Amino acid sequence: MTNVLLTKKYKGRAAGSILMDLADGQATALETIGVGQKLKEEEQPAPRKAGKGSDAE
Repeated sequence: MTNVLLTKKYKGRAAGSILMDLADGQATALETIGVGQKLKEEEQPAPRKAGKGSDAE
């Protein structure tokens, strides 16, 4: 899922608003017609697994 920042008014939404969780195809279509731009997704770091220390049995 992708977030899109609207650069122009689109379907009753003001320019500058963010459309959240759009399918990639829809986000690309909004970019193509010139009303928005995709926002970079901030990746969450992978959770680290707890390692066993030297004193663990």
